[in-house]
Amino acid sequence: MKRSTVLTLLLSSHLASGCVEPALVVGQPGPGLSSEAVRIYYFDRPGCTFETIAHIRVTGGYFTLNSMVRNMRQDAAEVGADGLYVLHTQQLHNKEFLGTAKAIRCLPA
Repeated sequence: MKRSTVLTLLLSSHLASGCVEPALVVGQPGPGLSSEAVRIYYFDRPGCTFETIAHIRVTGGYFTLNSMVRNMRQDAAEVGADGLYVLHTQQLHNKEFLGTAKAIRCLPA
């Protein structure tokens, strides 16, 4: 296989997967949920008392905010979070997005 073909395949797979670092689990994970069960909180603090299950960080690789948040939401669902508290998003000069969020679980009142 030609070197340029290999490089193109590697770059394509990198961009397709995005640059989401593994979630840093800091709390007690629960059973996985569907991503649709995870409520998204943008910048405003959730209206519940919550515990942080994991920190999620994206360092690029997404060209729309929606695709980045969708992937973060999936990561939150995998650790059993019922909420994704988005703390920061930024669009880079190359049009990629990066961001940070907390995978959270609302506690009973």
